[in-house]
Amino acid sequence: MRDMTLPVGDGFADLADARGVTPEELAEQALDRFLVVEAAFVRQQAMRLALGHQSLLRRLGE
Repeated sequence: MRDMTLPVGDGFADLADARGVTPEELAEQALDRFLVVEAAFVRQQAMRLALGHQSLLRRLGE
């Protein structure tokens, strides 16, 4: 895994402090939430495509 550095403003550190976490922990929480939402979107699109091409997928599986 690669390390990534993102510049954040003072407000980010203030928010982390107000929530009782470090800025790194706050960034990790935000990234985790973002990835959960993105994964759900990808699953939804994959299901939509699979249902729309059900007969083709069935033929390819034979």
